[in-house]
Amino acid sequence: MVIGCVSAGGERPKALPCQALDHASGYLMAFAAMVALSRRMTEGGSRHVRVALARTARWFQELGRVGGGLGCADIALEDIADLVEDHDSGFGRLTAVRHAAQLSETPAHWARPSMPLGSHDPVWPGASA
Repeated sequence: MVIGCVSAGGERPKALPCQALDHASGYLMAFAAMVALSRRMTEGGSRHVRVALARTARWFQELGRVGGGLGCADIALEDIADLVEDHDSGFGRLTAVRHAAQLSETPAHWARPSMPLGSHDPVWPGASA
């Protein structure tokens, strides 16, 4: 079963631009596990949790559509300048969304830049090739 969307103004369903079902199902499963653990702490017993991609898809369909859908204007880079950062990478200068975590003692960052596959020999960091 292929779940698609017609909200982009097309006549027929097409593939979603991201793995929405996988991501949403994963978030729902994590939430259900936390609820089950919380209830075990307060009520005792055990819980059985199930999440299905097909049910997540049905839930998305039941949510309905937003009028105008994708008719909003694109966000300009200068409007989100405080949310992005630039880094050198194996692909050239890379602009990416800044990590959401803001930690004073251990700032979130990537120790190594993004690189094209095959750029380095397959060795553990610190090991010689």
